[in-house]
Amino acid sequence: MSDDDDDPQRPPREALWQRLAAGLVAALIAVVGALPTAIAYGFGTLLAVPWFLWWCVNDRGGRRTSGYWRNCRIAFRPGAPLGAARPPRHLWRWSRHIAWIAIDFCRMRRITKGNVANHVDLAEFARLQAAFARGNGLICATGHIGVWDVAGHAAGLLGVPLTSVFRPSPLPALNRLIERLRTGTGQTVVARKNVLRTLLRVLERKEAVGILADGGGKHSAVEAPFLGAASKTVASPALLHLATGAPIAVVAVLRTGPMRYNLRVYDVIEGAGTGDRDADMLAITARVNRGLTQAVAEAPEQWFWQSRRFRHRPPGETPGPDGLPPLLG
Repeated sequence: MSDDDDDPQRPPREALWQRLAAGLVAALIAVVGALPTAIAYGFGTLLAVPWFLWWCVNDRGGRRTSGYWRNCRIAFRPGAPLGAARPPRHLWRWSRHIAWIAIDFCRMRRITKGNVANHVDLAEFARLQAAFARGNGLICATGHIGVWDVAGHAAGLLGVPLTSVFRPSPLPALNRLIERLRTGTGQTVVARKNVLRTLLRVLERKEAVGILADGGGKHSAVEAPFLGAASKTVASPALLHLATGAPIAVVAVLRTGPMRYNLRVYDVIEGAGTGDRDADMLAITARVNRGLTQAVAEAPEQWFWQSRRFRHRPPGETPGPDGLPPLLG
């Protein structure tokens, strides 16, 4: 046994199968990244078929607390921001989007500083740049809408390197591979557990942070409308804004075609603190959710419709006659 094996500072050696799995994923990413665009996204379309077929039959009545059909019943009804009915071919277009996200991830290294404007419509970037240039840092609040990995990649190329929150993989070797791909243009990624203090330090340095703000669980502090229904929502953007004064940009990078994207800025929230912390938290979070609702309305097939977004309901809420959360005006 070598001395290194007794070193308490040395991380434990990963199992061989974990390293092999990470190697296979790396090889697959390299192959997909090297393929012609049409072939790569054609492969992605084939991957979408089993996902589509699964949701064609799984809980089609939307009786469970989460999943595609349940979320569609909540979001698509008379009076809702998305309208009364699902768009034509919504399930298939969403299934293809889920598969194409993996293709986007494999190919985003092909987007460089020299060609980023050929891949991303940057007509609204000036608004984002102006908010960052004010020198108070920047909070980029986005969601599981569009192609968020491309958003972080492009931000670094455009001179706005982000510190982004992510959910780590349970396999350390795979986690390192994904982290390496995400940080290639200057983005920093940090695990989401107990991350608020880290993000505060980033904003104190007048830098930018990126947060997937359309999540929430039973312990989330704020309940705010999202897609027309009350939803427990992460309060991190509001907390950071009130603590630092950094503006919040509600943004999304939406796909317009294979390797073609559009940067959208739905709102820039500045000076939203009034001194009433609870009221401010609710008002800011509601604005973030309103901006992300606009993003989903613009590209309704590009949200994570399988999510558990509406699973945890506010205490005392009475469902409507259809068993759904009441629609908020």
